[in-house]
Amino acid sequence: MSISNKDNTLRGARNLGRLGTRRINGYVGSRDRIDFAKFTLGEVRELSLSIGRIANRASSARITLRDARGAIIRSFNTGRRNITFRDDFGPGTYFIGIQQIKGEVNYKITAAARPTEPGERLDTARDLGVLTGTSIVSEAVGTTDPSDIYKFTINDVGNLQARVNSISAGSRVELIRDLNNNGLIDSGEVIASEVDSFAPFQPSIVTDLPQGTYYVRVSPSNPSNSTQYELTLVNTPFGGSPPPDPGNILATARNLGAVAGTVTAREYVGVLDGLDAYRFTLNDLSNIQVSVQATSTNTQIQLVRDVNGNGLIDNGEVIVSETNFSSTNLSRFTQDLPAGTYFITVASRNASASTLYELNLVATPFGGNGQPDPGNLLSSARNLGPVAGTVNVKEYVGVIDGLDAYRFTLNDISNVQINVQATSTNTEIQLVRDINGNGLIDNGEVIASDTNFSSTNLSQITRDLPVGTYFITVASRTASASTLYQMSLVATPFGGNGQPDPGSTIPTARNIGVLSNTFLAKEHVSVNVDPSDFYQFTLNSTANLQARVQGTSGNTIIELIRDSNGNGLVDSGELIRSDTNFGSSYLSSFIQNGLAAGTYFFRVTPRPGVATNYTVDFALV
Repeated sequence: MSISNKDNTLRGARNLGRLGTRRINGYVGSRDRIDFAKFTLGEVRELSLSIGRIANRASSARITLRDARGAIIRSFNTGRRNITFRDDFGPGTYFIGIQQIKGEVNYKITAAARPTEPGERLDTARDLGVLTGTSIVSEAVGTTDPSDIYKFTINDVGNLQARVNSISAGSRVELIRDLNNNGLIDSGEVIASEVDSFAPFQPSIVTDLPQGTYYVRVSPSNPSNSTQYELTLVNTPFGGSPPPDPGNILATARNLGAVAGTVTAREYVGVLDGLDAYRFTLNDLSNIQVSVQATSTNTQIQLVRDVNGNGLIDNGEVIVSETNFSSTNLSRFTQDLPAGTYFITVASRNASASTLYELNLVATPFGGNGQPDPGNLLSSARNLGPVAGTVNVKEYVGVIDGLDAYRFTLNDISNVQINVQATSTNTEIQLVRDINGNGLIDNGEVIASDTNFSSTNLSQITRDLPVGTYFITVASRTASASTLYQMSLVATPFGGNGQPDPGSTIPTARNIGVLSNTFLAKEHVSVNVDPSDFYQFTLNSTANLQARVQGTSGNTIIELIRDSNGNGLVDSGELIRSDTNFGSSYLSSFIQNGLAAGTYFFRVTPRPGVATNYTVDFALV
C-alpha cells in the first residue's frame, strides 16, 4: 500500500467532496502516523461511520470526527470488532482523522450520508429545503414510528399540493405552520388536514400559501396500523410581488407610491393572512379602476380614505367596497377621485378560505389645474377673479367632496354661459348672488340652477347678468355618487357704459339731464337680481318722444311716468304710456306725441321669469 504524508494535516486532507457513500482505506504507523480526509454536507444528513476491525492485537488507531475548525466532535479507538457510529449533522465541512496509537494499522472506513429519518417533532423534522417544484419521499409510519414530519420553505406565494400514497393502510396528512416559532404544534397551527381510511389510501391537500416555512406530518389513520407511503409535494409559484408582505392595517400598508398608470401586485390572502392593505397617492384628479382576480375563492375589496389620519378605518372612511359572489372570483370597482392618499384592502370573502390573487390598479389622470380644491362654502370659494372671456376648470365632486364653490366678478354687464360636463354621473349646478353678503345661500339668492337627468351628464345655465360678484356651486346629483367634471364659464361683455346701475325707484333713478337728441344705454334687469331700472330726463319744450328697449334674452315692460305730486312713488294716474312685447323679437317701444315740457321718468322691468340685458334709447322725433 502506498504511503503519503500529504494528508497529515487538515489543510492537506484528502477531499471526498460532497459526501454520499465513500470508502476510505489507508495506513498509519511508524512511517505515516496520521491521515485526514475532508467531506462536506449540503444539508442536514444522517452521517454513519463504519470502522472495520483490526485483527492484530498489537495495533490500534484513534478515529476522530472534527468540525470545520478542527475541533473534535467524536472520538473512537479501533479494536477487534467493527465500530459503527450514526448521528445527524447539519450542513458544513467536516474532517475524519486516523491517528496511530500503536503498531502498524491498515484501516478501512466507510462514510455515508443519507437523508435524516423524519422526526416526530418540528425540531427533528426532515428538512427538504426550498421547495420550488416537486419533491417525493418514501418512508414508513406505524406502531414503532407513529408519525413523520417534513420541513420545507417556499420563497414565493404559490399553490401547494401535498399527496400521500399509502401502500397497505389508511393515512393522515397535515399541513402545519409554527406561527409562534416555539417548536410546538399549538392550537390553530394545523392549517389543513386530510385523512383517507379506505383504499386506495390517497389523502391530499391542495391550498394556496404565502411565503414561509411549513411542515407536513404523515401518520397512519389508525394508530394500530403500519404502512409504507410515498409523499409527493408540488409547489407551483405564483410569481408574487417582492417582500415584504402587505401589512394588515393601514399603518403598515404596502406603499405603491404615486400612481398615474398601472400598478400590479400578486399576493396571498386567507387563513394565514386575513387582510392585505395597499397605500397609494394620486397627484391629480383621476379615475381609478381596481380589479382583484383571485385563483381559489372570492375576495372583498375596499377603497379607503383615512380622513382623520389615525391609521384606522372609521365609520364613513370606506369610499366603495365590492364583494364578488360568482364563480369568476373577480372583484372590481371604478371610482373618480380627487388628489390625495388612499388605501385598498383585500380580504378573502370567507375567513376560512385562502386564495392567491392579482391586484390591478389603473389610475387615469384627468388633468386638473393643480389648484387647491374649491371650498364647499361661499366664504371659501375658489376665486376665478374678473371674467370677460372663458375660464375652464377640471375638478371632482362626490362622496369625498360634496360641493365645490367658485366666485367670479363681472366688471361689465354680460351674458354668462356655464357648462359642467361630468364623466360619471349627473351634477346639480347653481348660479348664486350673495345679496346680503353673509356667506350663506339664503332664500331668493339662487339666480338659476340646472340638474341633468340624462346620460349626457351635462348641466348648463345661460344667463344675462349685471356687473357684480357671483358664485357657482357644483354638486353631484346623488350624494352617494362621485364624478370628475370640466366646468366652462364663458362671460361675454355686453358693452355697458360703465355708469352706476340705474336705481330701482324714482328717488334713485339715473338722471340723464335735459333730453335734446338721442340717449343710448346698455343695462340689465331681472326678477331676482335687478327688478327695475329708472331713468330721469327733462324736456325744455313740448316734444314727440320715441322710446325703445331691445332685450337680448327676454321681453321687458317699458313705462313713461310723471311724478306729478313729487312723492317719489308711481301713483294712480301718473303712468303716461307703456308697452310690453310678447313675441320673440324682445323689442318694446312706443312714440308719445305732444309731451309737454317737464321732468319725466322711464322705467324698464322684466316680464315674469325674465333676466335680460337690454339696449335702451330715447329720441325726440
